[in-house]
Amino acid sequence: LGGEDELDRTVRGVMTTDLRDPSRYLSGGELVLTGLAWRRDASDSEPFVRILAGAGVAGLAAGEAELGDIPADLVEACLQHRLPLFAVHE
Repeated sequence: LGGEDELDRTVRGVMTTDLRDPSRYLSGGELVLTGLAWRRDASDSEPFVRILAGAGVAGLAAGEAELGDIPADLVEACLQHRLPLFAVHE
């Protein structure tokens, strides 16, 4: 869904989370999988993505089961922080 220019990042591990701030569990290089349960409204997306980008994760894969399509604000936050975003279909 975004971040195509950053797809050459090395994935060093996979982490699943629905925490609003998973930074203490991140060491960099993770592909983060989320069901978006942390997201209450559109204002939650940018801080979440900023935390992931700051931790140096390789990308974000978001499930569509909870909200349907991936919210546009999450796509925009990932573009802003140059974080690759993938949709995980049901």
